[in-house]
Amino acid sequence: MLYIIANELAGSGAGAETLRRVKALLEERRIPYECRVTEWAGHATELAREAADSGKTEIVSLGGDGTNFEIVNGLGGRFAKLYFVPCGTGNDFVRMLNLPRDPVDAFRAQLDGKPRRIDIGEVNEFHFLNVSGCGFDADVLRQADRFKKLGKGLLPYLLGIFAALKSFRPMTVEWTENGRTVKKDVTIYTLGNGSYFGGGMKAVPHAVIDDGKFDRIIADAMGRGTILRMLSKFIPGKHTSLPQVREDRCTEVTLRCPGMTVNIDGELFRMNEARYRIIPGAIEISLPA
Repeated sequence: MLYIIANELAGSGAGAETLRRVKALLEERRIPYECRVTEWAGHATELAREAADSGKTEIVSLGGDGTNFEIVNGLGGRFAKLYFVPCGTGNDFVRMLNLPRDPVDAFRAQLDGKPRRIDIGEVNEFHFLNVSGCGFDADVLRQADRFKKLGKGLLPYLLGIFAALKSFRPMTVEWTENGRTVKKDVTIYTLGNGSYFGGGMKAVPHAVIDDGKFDRIIADAMGRGTILRMLSKFIPGKHTSLPQVREDRCTEVTLRCPGMTVNIDGELFRMNEARYRIIPGAIEISLPA
């Protein structure tokens, strides 16, 4: 039986109509399901935890990246099969999956698809599917929240970029990996299991969701003019060709920066230390053949 966790407010209220269509599809196919609608921030985490505790292992996430984040954290690293009905503002993680743009068509393609085990990331007590890090991109997310009422997709994040440019300063980050510690001023320090961020910017262009590693992007300290020039390449994922940007892979790393703001799948948290590790094959999804 499918267990649907639905955020009817996702995508400025698009979730309610999407849920109606999903129910119609399942009833047409005679697929049994149970549905719970989220009622407050963090409710999807509680519902996913209850589902896992009661042995439910096929969960449908109806909403956006925030709903996915809450559900993965409710699972807490326990195995489940996830289906996505992407009807949020950004829908960044599902961009990796080559699904149809319509959320119900995307769900239908997964019902008819083939299973695939994928990795998730862990940072401190949190889990994530997609992208995490600190620096300019986290500041863009903070600023973009002011503009989400203006539209879906890339627009709020583009406006957030220009707002962030006014106040951002490079940050000093220390990181430890394989017993070696490095300290450096950076503009961006990002770890990606997935590629996309901020409504379609290809922040970690070569990430692979089932290779057992994070793709890591480190951009050196830059002034505002250089950041602005980098962004023309950042959005399509061509910034890794710049001399100020380094790209590599890792499985575990610990970052330290007092009071840093860390982006975890679009959610922002203040912390002094961020301990990352990849968890290979932690969940199963279904993709078109």
